[in-house]
Amino acid sequence: MSLYDIGDQLYFEGRYQQAADVFKECIDKQLELDSSLNYLGCCELQMENLEQALYWFDEAIGRAPHWERPYMNKSRIYIKQGNLSEAKRCLDDALKLNPDNEDAYYYLGIYFEKCGDLIKAEEAYNKSLDIEANQPETLLNQGIVASRLDKYVEAIGCFQKVIVLDPNESNAYWNLAQVYEAIKDYNQALLYLDKYMILNKDDDEAKELRTTLEMEILLSKDSNNKRNGL
Repeated sequence: MSLYDIGDQLYFEGRYQQAADVFKECIDKQLELDSSLNYLGCCELQMENLEQALYWFDEAIGRAPHWERPYMNKSRIYIKQGNLSEAKRCLDDALKLNPDNEDAYYYLGIYFEKCGDLIKAEEAYNKSLDIEANQPETLLNQGIVASRLDKYVEAIGCFQKVIVLDPNESNAYWNLAQVYEAIKDYNQALLYLDKYMILNKDDDEAKELRTTLEMEILLSKDSNNKRNGL
């Protein structure tokens, strides 16, 4: 395995400091230089060293001004900092360079969510999914936006696709429980909440929701019994 591939694997495993050390060595040795600069920026971003991340992304842009990914990654920093105008500028630059980058549309969706424009966020996530359909994170965000727009059937479909792609994505189960509670299907809500709690046993909010759902199910049964004269 090459030194660059070792860094890539460490990053994938979430060992960001070790990955950063490897990519610094790659830069010193001029190995996969543009990608190593960008990757080092991503490591610093994951470790919340935002100014250092910005420095490395700018270095990558200086060497490879026609590569969209460092521009897109700069937008992630600006979104974190709440500098939405700069985030949008970077995303526009990225999409001009490559209008088929699904990740850029994903972050554009996050940008529009931060701006409170759920319709445009939905459009951005849809564009991302049109390019690459099997993206758990994008599907999850799309489902959350759909549920906030009261598009519950669409939201359920998104969350169920997430589970097919990643059965351990607990946020999909949580959001399904929330949607089914909103449409008063308490049994389905409880079903998905229990699946969420298998993965998050100590979640106090989930425990409270479970108590609420059990109460709603009992009240619903009592109401049905009264209507039936039982």
